[in-house]
Amino acid sequence: MLPRQENLPLARQLSVEALLRTGLAERAVRSGFRFEIDPQGQKRIGLHYLGRDLFLSFPQGTIEAPNGGGPVSLREEVLILHYLEKAQGTPLTGKWISLAEIPGGFFYHPVFLQRCKVPLVKYFGERPDNLLSVAVDEVRGEPWSLGDVGVKIQAFPFVTGGLAVWKGDAEFPPDGNILFDSSITESLPVEDMVILAETVVWKLIKKINTNSPQRAPRTLI
Repeated sequence: MLPRQENLPLARQLSVEALLRTGLAERAVRSGFRFEIDPQGQKRIGLHYLGRDLFLSFPQGTIEAPNGGGPVSLREEVLILHYLEKAQGTPLTGKWISLAEIPGGFFYHPVFLQRCKVPLVKYFGERPDNLLSVAVDEVRGEPWSLGDVGVKIQAFPFVTGGLAVWKGDAEFPPDGNILFDSSITESLPVEDMVILAETVVWKLIKKINTNSPQRAPRTLI
């Protein structure tokens, strides 16, 4: 089961404590980030997440954006911390796989479809060109050769995903797909893969639908 909203503060605390017990410099290197000491002598990690440059400072484990851009949600903080805990520095393979192909992913597949694929198709299926335009602007996405419109998104240095949408026609309704580079198993737990995909999809929906009265469920970012 995916973490509930009320468990996020505890999940964040546990991750920060776990990282403090490890070599922060080594974890930064394995994650593709950089470790440094700030002018006040505080340990921090400079990281790159969905096109944003952030700083993670210890021992508090606070995450800040040096150039503005708004705060990172608690859900995203936990995602970033989990990546730092698990990432092994495994290079991208270029092989794309679905969540159902990932060990343990079949268990999460129904919720993955409901929280990620269904909203993707609902909001972008009729106008797939919007997917690329908002992805480039919001998460620094790049064109991807899948579907009528596809976008490749680098979430972390060693985590890449892809979103694709087919517009549909008189015979078939719109459809979509969400895939991951197969190396993701070395960088994120499977439940966090669902959270990452959900986070990205709803960031794009919110970007294109800011004036809509519809709202994302409270479990989202």
